[in-house]
Amino acid sequence: MNYTDYKIIRDDLYEKVWTKPMVEIAKEYEVSDKAIAKICDKLNVPVPGVGYWQKLEAGEKLERKRLPDMPPTHPTEHTIRKNEPSYEFEISEEVNALIEKEKNPASKIIVQDKRGSTHILIRRTEQSLEKSYRYSGMLCSQQAEDILKISVSPIEKGRVFRILNTLISELEGRGYLVYIDKSFLCVRIFGVNLKFSLNEKMKQVRLKTESPYSRQYDLVPSGILALSIEDFYSDYPLLRNFLDIKSVKLENRLNEFIIALLIASQAYIAQEKHWEEKRKVYQEEERKRNAIIQEIENEKKKLQELKKNIKKFHSSNLIREYIARYKMKLLDETLAPDKKQEIIEYIEWAQKQADRLDPFIESPVSILDNLKNSEEEDW
Repeated sequence: MNYTDYKIIRDDLYEKVWTKPMVEIAKEYEVSDKAIAKICDKLNVPVPGVGYWQKLEAGEKLERKRLPDMPPTHPTEHTIRKNEPSYEFEISEEVNALIEKEKNPASKIIVQDKRGSTHILIRRTEQSLEKSYRYSGMLCSQQAEDILKISVSPIEKGRVFRILNTLISELEGRGYLVYIDKSFLCVRIFGVNLKFSLNEKMKQVRLKTESPYSRQYDLVPSGILALSIEDFYSDYPLLRNFLDIKSVKLENRLNEFIIALLIASQAYIAQEKHWEEKRKVYQEEERKRNAIIQEIENEKKKLQELKKNIKKFHSSNLIREYIARYKMKLLDETLAPDKKQEIIEYIEWAQKQADRLDPFIESPVSILDNLKNSEEEDW
């Protein structure tokens, strides 16, 4: 993954927050306005109050709050690190058409207040919740291959199964295979298997206690449902989590979720293509490295063989010089016949050894051929 760093200087930020609303500054840095507000707080940059921009538009003359002096140890800059995706992908015309269809009001998914028959995929999960254990006021499903991993409060239980029932039926109605895999719902879109889950979020509440050693907080059901795409890693920014929000309930966001699934399937395909190309590049580089290593090894062997042959060549010539000098003994007329025969036999043997070592002559058969190279006499 690649990164881009945006450095925000305190003085520059001060000028910006008094020149345009935080929402616009946030868009510039591709973060939320809350993130900009936190940076202002960190750098001690005063910001306009509520209604400042409306009053300014109405023609009121308003004064800026002065940028306070800070000690040298106080931070004067902040760095925002933005993740840059390592690959690009374009959504195909086919998928774009499906997305547009999901956006069409005529395709809006309606979750009925009263559910008909329960889908077979979630029937056992619903039954298991009736016998499930409770944790902080939440019902937690039993662990089994064909039972979904769900935690929900009794109050929100009906909503969860109405949403799941509707979502599964709608996905199947669009021609996508929906199944359970290791306690997660999965949907197969364009050959890509995507896991998703629906659970109720928990919230932290402060406990009334006078003792600093007692537990200060407890977890309780929040009443907020979260529909999430699970176990899907992508360094490309994708919307994976859909929650109840003040303006829109989760029941009214199922088309958005299906759009997210469609985009995730395309991102996965593009990511696999990207990594396959990376693998091919790596494999080609590895092949070239191995080829160079092999070439070096072959060159070493050839050089070693050359040195060995040169050594043998010199040794064979040295033996021949020795034989030439040794033959002088045969000129001694006083030699006994048996001694003379012994010298002749020795010279013949020595000649064979010279021929055996000479790399340019076919080696005559020798008993020494049975020895390993390392055991052969060193010439």
